[in-house]
Amino acid sequence: MKVSFFIDRPVFSIVVSILIVIVGFIGLTMLPIDQYPQITPPVVKISASYPGASALTVAQAVATPIEQQLNGTPGMLYMESTSSNSGGFSATVTFDIKTNPELAAVDIQNRIKLAESRLPAEVVQNGINVERQSPSQLMTICLTSSDPKFDEIYLSNFATLNVLDLIRRIPGVGRVSNIGSRYYAMQIWVQPDKLASYGLTVADLQKSLKDQNRESAAGELGKAPMFDVDVTTPITTQGRLSTVAQFEDIVVRANPDGSLIRLRDVARISLEAQSYNTESGINGENAAVLGIYMLPGANAVEVAKNVKETMEEISRNFPEGMSYEIPFDMTTYISESISEVYKTLFEALLLVILVVFLSLQSWRATLIPLIAVPISLIGTFGFMLLFGFSLNILTLLGLVLAIGIVVDDAIVVVENVERIMEEQHISAYQATKQAMETLVSPLIATSLVLAAVFVPVSFLAGITGILYKQFTITIVVSVLISTVVALTLSPVMCSLILKPKNNENPNVVFRTINKLLENGENKYGNIISKLVRNPKRVFFWFGLILVSIVMLHKIIPSSFLPVEDQGYFTVELELPENATLERSRVVADRAIDYLMTLDEVDYVQSVVGSSPRVGTSQSATSLTVILKPWKDRDDTTIQEIMDKVRKEFSRYPEAKVYLSMPPVIPGLGSSGGFEMQLEARSDATFENLVAATDTLMYYASKRKELSGLSSSLKADIPQLYFDVDRDKARFAGVPMSDIFSTMKAYTGSVYVNDFNLFNRVYRVYIQAEADYRQSQNNIGLFFVKGSNNTMIPLTSLGTTSYTTGPGSITRFNMFNSAVVRGQAAQGYSSGEATEIMEELVEKHLPKNIGVEWSGLAYQEKQAGGKTAVVLGLVFIFVFLFLAALYESWMVPIAVLLSLPVAALGSYLGVWICGLENDIYFQIGLVMLIGLAAKNAILIVEFAKVMVDEGEDVVKAAVTATRKRFRPILMTSLAFILGLIPLVLSSGPGSASRQAIGTGVFFGMIFAVVFGVILVPFFFVVVYKIKNRFKRIKS
Repeated sequence: MKVSFFIDRPVFSIVVSILIVIVGFIGLTMLPIDQYPQITPPVVKISASYPGASALTVAQAVATPIEQQLNGTPGMLYMESTSSNSGGFSATVTFDIKTNPELAAVDIQNRIKLAESRLPAEVVQNGINVERQSPSQLMTICLTSSDPKFDEIYLSNFATLNVLDLIRRIPGVGRVSNIGSRYYAMQIWVQPDKLASYGLTVADLQKSLKDQNRESAAGELGKAPMFDVDVTTPITTQGRLSTVAQFEDIVVRANPDGSLIRLRDVARISLEAQSYNTESGINGENAAVLGIYMLPGANAVEVAKNVKETMEEISRNFPEGMSYEIPFDMTTYISESISEVYKTLFEALLLVILVVFLSLQSWRATLIPLIAVPISLIGTFGFMLLFGFSLNILTLLGLVLAIGIVVDDAIVVVENVERIMEEQHISAYQATKQAMETLVSPLIATSLVLAAVFVPVSFLAGITGILYKQFTITIVVSVLISTVVALTLSPVMCSLILKPKNNENPNVVFRTINKLLENGENKYGNIISKLVRNPKRVFFWFGLILVSIVMLHKIIPSSFLPVEDQGYFTVELELPENATLERSRVVADRAIDYLMTLDEVDYVQSVVGSSPRVGTSQSATSLTVILKPWKDRDDTTIQEIMDKVRKEFSRYPEAKVYLSMPPVIPGLGSSGGFEMQLEARSDATFENLVAATDTLMYYASKRKELSGLSSSLKADIPQLYFDVDRDKARFAGVPMSDIFSTMKAYTGSVYVNDFNLFNRVYRVYIQAEADYRQSQNNIGLFFVKGSNNTMIPLTSLGTTSYTTGPGSITRFNMFNSAVVRGQAAQGYSSGEATEIMEELVEKHLPKNIGVEWSGLAYQEKQAGGKTAVVLGLVFIFVFLFLAALYESWMVPIAVLLSLPVAALGSYLGVWICGLENDIYFQIGLVMLIGLAAKNAILIVEFAKVMVDEGEDVVKAAVTATRKRFRPILMTSLAFILGLIPLVLSSGPGSASRQAIGTGVFFGMIFAVVFGVILVPFFFVVVYKIKNRFKRIKS
């Protein structure tokens, strides 16, 4: 295709650009909006219950058989489980990011089915729940009421019956959780002494309930084969019961004298909550709290909008006195963050255009890049849709950085056309044709160099690879579209818009700029001439640069991603184990009252009886503190608010208090910070694990770099031990199963069967009245039936004594484990925190205590050390590409040797600003190498042509620097100014913007100031070595 093809067909060229814009706008309207791309590993959660069982019993009877089947599931990274004294069992299996979450859940379900034959019958009857865990909560809906008749039980069930199903059907909603649910159940509150006085046991009640509350088919009259019958008549009968009165009338025993003992004679029956383990609320008031979770790949903003519209519609049918609120909405943070990035995008675009205008010194010339740059950026959205990307912080930051790159192509075209017009005094059309003949190859080459820099890092595995891919492909696509525009639309606009310059003098501003640029060219030329004559001094400084990079790399703390202010934080209150729900509620209310006095706090969402740190436990409380919008906080940072709260709560003697920010990546861990798993391996006992955990916590608490330390281990919890005299029980003819099931039914609860109400299925439970399960003495009122139908009190078959045991048992990859959580103290990085923890383990713990990481810390460890790999790949690809371009193995070395100075600037900038070596910094470093290489190519290519024409190598290097100084400076300055909004950013998501912008900003300054000197110097050195080799060979 001829160079003049597009110049001669302006309509065709304009149509190409219009199509790019249309495709871009289609992509922009269809792209899902989210905080991050889908980088959370699939997690499958298994939960089961064995009411009344201790943590040790649950671990042995439930956890062990399930874990044996789950171990080795394809794609599994790690598995963790918790068995609690409340009889609860929960396990989570975390899979590799590449694993299909649907197939993983099916595989787990199948393995659970295989384990069922080895589980207690009651566990299977209660049901084993397997669900794919959603990575993060999108929003929270709270149903509240000012009317006392709408208590928490009513609100919770109203939400279940009237709200949950409608929300679940909204496209994009993955799961809706009724947090602290008070789901209806028929509770049979037994009075053990009355039951025993009638000679009845719990087993008799269960038998009567199962017999009289059952669904069964009664048949049909007139069913074929049948003769002389015109109609068939189905037979109906009372099946499952549904009201309290019907349950009260259940006959437990018919006496020989004709009298009946009904259920109401020995128990109180009521329709109330299935479980009282947890309580939820908002701002200290009772509420039904619904957590909305989103499907992966859904548009967060769109889903939230649909949920709000649906709730508005549902609320029209609320009874008077009931209302709803949405205290937590993650899309507020997402929208604010993305709008801040858009703002940065426009600020950067304006600054770039300003530099272009000052560089080209003509509004006509400036108009061309002004049109070309938005086309490249908008067109990228279409390809993002094609690649399955979303509009997230990474892709948008990629576009911000791309502005400074894509403007280069348009500047190069315009500048060359203007130069030819001025030198040869020809028309814009002729000048454009002539300029494009020499520009097609360099434009394509520089674009491919940038692609060569970015593409290899996109193939990294795991979460790191996905993060790189989102970023790099966005930039590469925008650069390639920019090249297409530079080869099609830009020449057309040059030929139509540009006019030959008159001989009139430029204004004062332009004259000053031209004078400064001219002085700069001369000074740089003189410096290079001197440096070429003193190579030893340059090599000394170059060596110092390399040493400095290595030193700074070790000094700068490492982390995975910067911690962001997401608009909320979590407070966990932990009372002594075995504290009742009432005690926890009193402390929680006091904490909520204080939090609500803070001006920055908007809502406090509470769940008493549960926390992410320990799971379901009556002694734990979780408070989600939702702050007011960023603009309403008077510049108070989330860290300052948390410090104030921490100081106040440290005065609570009855509770341990843990404050944490949400995880950096939603779904990776339960909170920000690290999760270390201490494992009892080989011959280590549970006691060894307890001792090791206490030792580690002791030494870790002395390190100033660590804060918020806590352990999940609850070792010596007061417990009542019932020692059954098995000989006595055998002589009395009482089966051991009867003893244990009686105790469990009275003090725990027993799920008997189901009943129907409100078109739902609910459960029937048996449990002793509260007065009969308060103390050790109540066990004397529990009776079992002997071989001759005599009623025997349990206390005559065993003795009770107080002892201690574990409150909960956690296991990691089938080893008994203790989860140690914490975070880096103010001024330290997560990388430093994890290194210190590993160092303490190595120094103070025995060898039979193993260590593994989970959550965000696991991913950070996996990503650790990737900087060297990434940079190595980039250098190799750039070298190979340049070698192919110049048909030389030596010339690319001159380009590569000039790059470390840019890296030094990047490291220095990050170190001075107190930032960390995270993935954003590494992405910026890759981009920096590409840009510095692009600048170096401009000089090397020009100098090589002159040398090939017979020019002296030193003169060629100096001349190339002078000729290319202006375009390099102006394009680099455009890029540097475009980064200023990132470096100075504030508000939601500012940590990410600063992390990615700061390193590149300082790196580019160093690349322009010092790189322009080193490129021609190394070019001369390489050519001298090359010539020396030639002489030796000849």
